[in-house]
Amino acid sequence: MVIVDTTLTELNDHLRSSITIERLESVLADMGMELDEALGDDLKIEITAERVDLITPTGLARAINCYLGENTYKEIESKKSEYVHVVDSSVKEIRPHTRSFVAKNISLTEEKIKTIMWVQEKIHDTYGRKRKKVAIGLYDLDKIQFPITYSAKTPGDISFIPLETTTPMSGEEILNNHPKGKQFAHLLSGFTAYPIHTDKNNQVLSMPPIINSDDLGKIETNTTNLFVECTGTNEEALDAIMNIVATALFDWGATIEQVTIQYQDKKVVCPNLESKEWTITSEDVNNLIGLKLSVNEIEELLPKMQYTLKESANGKIILSAPSVRTDIWHPVDIADDIARAYGYNNITPKVPNISTIGNMLPINQLKESIAQFLIGFELIEVNTFALTNHTDQYEKMNVDVGEHIQLGKNTQDSNLNMVRSWLLPELIKSLNANRSCEYPQNIFELAIVIEPDESTQTKARNVEKMAVAICEEQADFTKAKQIVDSIFNFLSLEYSSVEKDHPSCLPGRSATILLNEQEIGFIGELHPQVLDNWDMKMPIAAFELNLDSIQEELEKKK
Repeated sequence: MVIVDTTLTELNDHLRSSITIERLESVLADMGMELDEALGDDLKIEITAERVDLITPTGLARAINCYLGENTYKEIESKKSEYVHVVDSSVKEIRPHTRSFVAKNISLTEEKIKTIMWVQEKIHDTYGRKRKKVAIGLYDLDKIQFPITYSAKTPGDISFIPLETTTPMSGEEILNNHPKGKQFAHLLSGFTAYPIHTDKNNQVLSMPPIINSDDLGKIETNTTNLFVECTGTNEEALDAIMNIVATALFDWGATIEQVTIQYQDKKVVCPNLESKEWTITSEDVNNLIGLKLSVNEIEELLPKMQYTLKESANGKIILSAPSVRTDIWHPVDIADDIARAYGYNNITPKVPNISTIGNMLPINQLKESIAQFLIGFELIEVNTFALTNHTDQYEKMNVDVGEHIQLGKNTQDSNLNMVRSWLLPELIKSLNANRSCEYPQNIFELAIVIEPDESTQTKARNVEKMAVAICEEQADFTKAKQIVDSIFNFLSLEYSSVEKDHPSCLPGRSATILLNEQEIGFIGELHPQVLDNWDMKMPIAAFELNLDSIQEELEKKK
């Protein structure tokens, strides 16, 4: 959750009709937010982290106005201009993207400046992932000359007076000595050049994502024209943040002018205020939220959540979502908004009219039975993490990289870059973490792995698997196979095994496990190279089975 600090006065300045604390608390609850604290005029409002558009007081007021039916959502107006922001290829491997716009004729007070700074840091800490994903800079437009250039220079070639100091500093000195530099130095760690913004006269505006220039990046009450930029690794995120900030400044009375971002191979205009079009059906909406709303009722509810109706026919509804709504990823999100507009408190809970009695899913019953059975063999159950990395899943196991679910490039932990595609490597990781403990260490896990599947809506599917690792002096193929034999005997299923080399196992000491002539797993003694990769001194025999296939075979026997 994110706490928004504002005042009732500030909100009422932008609401069509004044609102009391009591009414505000009720409206926020209906919208899925919470009035966390109200002390006099000061408010703390809790919003969900994905609703970045509500982080500004004006954005929050826009949402409340729509919810109360006081107005429909309108995108802000932005004017074309000759302003150009050049992106040099030198930043490509460091922090490759930037966006910017100009805000003119804005009247700033000390309170508004505090709000701008607060919003900037709040975006940095939440959506911006501590400046890693997005970092924003604001400057006095009247002190700079276009074009602005975004490039990278070696630390020794960078020299400017950073905010809150009085003497010039090099890039290296900023990271070593300036408070903000020391706090965010890790974002430029390992790079031999640092990104900077400079103007036509080679004045340094900032060294993103660290610090602004004190000469150009200090906003005061006599500042009337602003240059606003942000940098990061994801263009969609930068566009979204610029739309949100531009909307906030527009609602404060500023005139927004576009800037052309000039890359080596393309041009981008910012802010990009294009609404995104979506298609939903009344049937899907009702199935998701458990109501029987007519198309007309859905059409009436959409504007309350800032949507604009485009077209409606034969149960299909085409609508547009505002450019600031970064949280709309799927029609399910729109259905949730419709439920909020209807009012969750207005939905009457009903006991399902079914004649069945609740029970565990068959696959979970199977997993519980097998777990209890394996515990009888003095095996210890472990629960490993689903997120992992290529090195553990493939390289250390002597396995070629296969199809898997890749994580984005901007994960907080660089050691996590994929979702596990099999369990055994994670079991060995657990053994590695406990290799100083007493042996034997015989462990098992019954859990889900994720496999790519283009036929599904999510392009992936869950697969239930079981893995066992025997780690002791006498661990061998025979000992592992005895456990496999016992499991299938316990389940009253017949299986077969065929000798087949596995890249993680010793040649001639591994086999494929077949159930009804279908391959459902393997068994083997791990190769010395694999043990060495994991720094394991004790032999390991292991097997991994597909539980979904076993469950299917059990269902056939019923």
